Amino acid sequence: MATLDDKLLGEKLHYYCSSSSESEGEDDENDNGNTAPTQQTQNQASSSNGDKYRWDGTSTNTGPKGVMKDFQRFKQLEREHREEQKDELAKLAKKFSITCRTNAEDEKAKSEEDKVEEELADLMDDDFIQEYLKQRMQEMLNKESSRRKFGRVHALANCEQFLAAVDEEDKFITVVVLLYEPISPGCTNAVKAIEGLANGYPHIKFCSVRPSLISMSINFKMGGVPALLAYKGGQLVGNFVRLTDELGQEFESSDLESYLIEHGVISDRNLVSPVANVVHDSSDDD
Repeated sequence: MATLDDKLLGEKLHYYCSSSSESEGEDDENDNGNTAPTQQTQNQASSSNGDKYRWDGTSTNTGPKGVMKDFQRFKQLEREHREEQKDELAKLAKKFSITCRTNAEDEKAKSEEDKVEEELADLMDDDFIQEYLKQRMQEMLNKESSRRKFGRVHALANCEQFLAAVDEEDKFITVVVLLYEPISPGCTNAVKAIEGLANGYPHIKFCSVRPSLISMSINFKMGGVPALLAYKGGQLVGNFVRLTDELGQEFESSDLESYLIEHGVISDRNLVSPVANVVHDSSDDD
């Protein structure tokens, strides 16, 4: 006759472990008669039934703390997954916002490109280029002619004149000062060379002064001349001591000119003359 336990367990008594003495007797009988399933069979059955619900985490604690820890880990993984999805959506949105344009925007961009191409075509026209070059050359010549002209070497007699020649001049004017002593080697040629440059470069202010007149040291007076100091806007832009080391004692105006052009103190005057000739020839043709 089936008991209440049999009904609750579905009459599968070999899976039921009872603490009663009757149960112990039945276990002994099963052990002796080999009618009960072995421990290995029970483990396999338990394993097959639990695979579906097996926890793959690292925690095996089923107490309250273990449950809370597992729940917190689950929420963390869920939050990280949501953030990854947001990042992917943001990247996609940025990509489509850059590459996608409306038809109106496409037409506007195309019209702007066509306009640029037309402007480039106009610039490539020979007549336009020639007219533009003529206009720029004329502007350069007008600017050049409006500048102050000197055309000679200004001899300075003392420190006051030296400071006035440098500091009180227009900031766009280049001031070149020759320091010389008549008895020093190369100074006579330096004076002649700077006089030639003053005639060829009338927009540059050339000056000359003896070091002894502006309270310079005796060492510089004896071993530093001939020397050139170049100023622009009151600032020293060139300092060339004892020019004879570079040019020799018998240098001429052309040698000094090339030397100053090489060091950026003056601009080559030969680059201006062809421009003036082109402008005048164009004006005659008109």
